[in-house]
Amino acid sequence: MNLEQLSFITYCVGNLADTLKMAPGKVYRLLRSSGVLNDYIIPGYDILHTFSKDYITNDLIDCLKDKGALQ
Repeated sequence: MNLEQLSFITYCVGNLADTLKMAPGKVYRLLRSSGVLNDYIIPGYDILHTFSKDYITNDLIDCLKDKGALQ
């Protein structure tokens, strides 16, 4: 993981935390434990970081729901 990816992960966690009204630490743990962080965000960084905040947030919520991490 490089600095740009780390910054993007922080950006994603913060936006998801705001949208879901959850603590950032809990959001990070959800992303990590569901595999979304290591299997989707990090490998998809080159494409994902080009999309809008709303698109990324909604996409990650859908990923978490697909993994059963959110209802």
